[in-house]
This record gives sequence, structure tokens and C-alpha cells, in this order.
Amino acid sequence: MRIVFYSSCSNYFDPKIVHIKTLPSWAQEWGRVAAAFPQHQFIIATMLPAMFLLDYDKDGVLRPDDGIERVALKGGGAEKIAEQILALKPDVAVAASFWITPYDWLGLQDAMVADILRSAGVRVVSHRADTQAVCFDKARTHDFLERNGFACAKAVYVDYDLFWAERKKPEARDNVYREYILRQIERLSFPVIIKDTVGLSSYGMEVVHTMGQVRNYLESKKFNSNRLVEEFLDGPQFGTEVHVTKGAPQAQDAGAAGGIMVNQDCAAIDVFPPLLYSVNQYGICSPKQSVKLGPLTLRQFDCAELKSELERLARLLDFEGIAQVDLVFHKGKWHIIEINPRLSGSSAAIALIKGKTLPRILTDFALAAAGVQGLEGGATVPPKENLWQENPPLYLNIKFPNLTPEQMKALYALPYVHYLCQTDNDAAKQRREMGFCEILIGGSPDPNRLCEQLEEIEKKFPDIIEPAFFDTAKKMTALLLKK
Repeated sequence: MRIVFYSSCSNYFDPKIVHIKTLPSWAQEWGRVAAAFPQHQFIIATMLPAMFLLDYDKDGVLRPDDGIERVALKGGGAEKIAEQILALKPDVAVAASFWITPYDWLGLQDAMVADILRSAGVRVVSHRADTQAVCFDKARTHDFLERNGFACAKAVYVDYDLFWAERKKPEARDNVYREYILRQIERLSFPVIIKDTVGLSSYGMEVVHTMGQVRNYLESKKFNSNRLVEEFLDGPQFGTEVHVTKGAPQAQDAGAAGGIMVNQDCAAIDVFPPLLYSVNQYGICSPKQSVKLGPLTLRQFDCAELKSELERLARLLDFEGIAQVDLVFHKGKWHIIEINPRLSGSSAAIALIKGKTLPRILTDFALAAAGVQGLEGGATVPPKENLWQENPPLYLNIKFPNLTPEQMKALYALPYVHYLCQTDNDAAKQRREMGFCEILIGGSPDPNRLCEQLEEIEKKFPDIIEPAFFDTAKKMTALLLKK
């Protein structure tokens, strides 16, 4: 069987400027998958920066001899990308969408590609384009959550063109829309967060505390496109993933593949316990600064309610594959902040929590889609794992400044360091834009052991740690010691 893992990018990307390096390398991880399934052919078709799929350096894609075929896709829209993938003659295609600034719309393009592949008879693991469109636009996301009874912040949508409509219509004396919007915002509880409706992650978000500050923002150059003004929900912030596996298109004879075939209408929904995210001084989770710890199933959080609501979310949005959800536990209740139907900065940790690697998880999706058994035996869709146990293995994602290759190797040599990912931006002028190295440590259910690992790294690498991140990590792990 020919299995294609694909992703696209809508940006011009120069590998001579931005480099991403991981330990272990993606070649090592995908090589293990190829060795485990020699009966299948694996093809990776993607575009730089090719997150989660390819390794590259300043000269372009690295091509190790590991049994994986690597294809560099060319842009030009969903039709052209789909044509290139169809030329590879896939039996199954799995979308492995990533993200890049300024717009978090790569999953939408991959979903449109998936629709074309499906129409050509290819079995595809991908969220639907309509699902991606709802989640890409934060205003549509809020409307969806509110209409379907999910807890979320109260918000007001601000249409930029209408807010300044009189500028283009000189006959308009008064802007009735602007007056209405300002009156609606006045009724919100302050502080509020002002966010771009189509921006990536928390970039460009601003917390304001008074109506005067809202007016100043909307009259400044910062307000240059549609915005969502939301009530700021205080409380610890979290993120998690939902993995939805669907079976083969039709039920088949179990003897054909040595296991029970699963109908397309049957979906296995795996909701993972949440990871605690640190926030910056404004109460916002910044992807470049956040420390992540989990999974957390502490008694003070109603995890049963969260699991049930995220399962409902997955069904309503018809997820297929991996989706990430941002959350806040506000006044004793889980609230949804954002939905990202794609791989995420938590995907490596979630894979470890599941006891697998991310390439293996993506492969499992492909095998289930084709009605083919994996290594574990039994049904195509594996039984749900007890991920919500009282004392799950704990992992910590913490950031370092940019490291040398030697420093990365020294850290990776520690038995409890599972993954490193470093981003270098040679064109950056400010320190915070030059990149960072994130490492993933842990694996023991004992929070004391996690604290010991942090202290050991501090002692062994005092010259390369970022003290602020380590202080934050210690405060977060202290919560586990008090449970």
C-alpha cells in the first residue's frame, strides 16, 4: 500500500534564513516507521518548513537512505497541489498540517486538497474544509461555540470596513454601526482581549482594561482589519488535542486483513487530558514563552465534563485526524478559547502521553483509514487507552535560548530528555525573534521526579538555561506537589 503524508505552505520560505532542527531527527523517526511496516511504501510530500515531516538545512531538504520517498511540492493552490499528490498514486493520504505566520490557514488549504483527493477515489485522513473554515476565523469559531452551547467568553465582532464606513461614503453623516459596536463593547465585563479574527495563535492580541483604551485602540494604526473583542477570562490556561480515527469506507470481510473492519461512520474519539500552559504578564499564553506541563487530572478540575464536551465538539465539527484546543478553567468551569484542527506545539508531548511517536500516530491513522491492522493486533481502531488515570506519566515542555549542536546533543543524552526542537531565524534583529530551543522532559508519574530532573539540568547546564522559564516550571510543578 502506498501511503502519502502531505502538508502545504502558502508562504515563500527561505531555508537559508530560517532553520528548524530536531532531536531525534524526523528521518530517524520516520525510518523507524518504515522499518516496522516494510510491506507498505511511505511517501512524504510537503513544502518547507515541512514541520513534523522533513529535516532540512541551508541547502534544502536532507534525503537520508531510510526507505522513505520525499517529494517537494510546489504551490499554486489546492488544485495544483492535489495533482502533484495524485501523480504519486496514493492508496491513502494523511494531512499533517502545520502553521506559519501571518495566517493560520494551512489546514484549510490541506483540507481543500483532501476534498480533491477524495473525489479522485483516494482515502484521505483530513478534517473537512468547512471544519477548517469555521476554526480559521475566530469570529466564526465564537459563533459556532455560542450556538452549540459551549462555554466561551462573551465577545463583540468588529467589522473594520463598517467601523470606518463614512470614510468611503461622504454622504454618510453618522456611523450608526460604530455607535452600535461601541455600545455593545461597553456592556462587556472588563478587562477585554482584542484579537485579530484570522491571526496566528496569540500574536497581536492586546489586553485592555477600560473603554477609553478600547476607543484608543480602535482609532490607532493597530486596528487595520476585523477584530474580536472578548471578555478576559481569568484562570489557569490549558491546551489539549483530540484525535479522531475513522475506519475504512465500507465494512469488509475480517479475514482480508486479519482483523475486524470498521465502518466509515464509526469514529474512535481520543480526548487527551489537558496540559497546563504558563501565561505572560498580560495573562496571555505566548507560543514563544509558554511552559507546558501535563497531563493534569487534578481533582479541582472537572475533567469528566471536559472530556465529554470535547467529544461533543469533535462530533459536531466532524473531526478526522488531530485537532488542538485551547482552554481556560474560569470560575469552576471549562471554557474553550480557540480550536486548531492541525498539528500543534503540544503534539510531541501528546504523542509521548499516548506512548508513541508522532510519525507512528499518523501512520496509525493511515492504516485505520485503509482497514489495515497495525502492530498491536485486534481491531483496526485500537481500544481506548486509560489516559485519564489518576497518576499519568508527566511531561514538561520548557524553552532554552538558541543552543549549539553540541549543547543540544548533551541535553538529548540525558535519559529523561525525549525531544528537542530548535528554531533559528538568521534575519531576526531582536533577541526574542531569533528563535529558541524547546525540550521535552519527564516520563514518571511522580512530580518529585520531574522536579529532580529540572534541578539536575540546572546544575549541569547553568550557562545555557533561561532562569525565567525554569522559575515558571518550578512554580507549575509545585501545583502537583500540593494535590
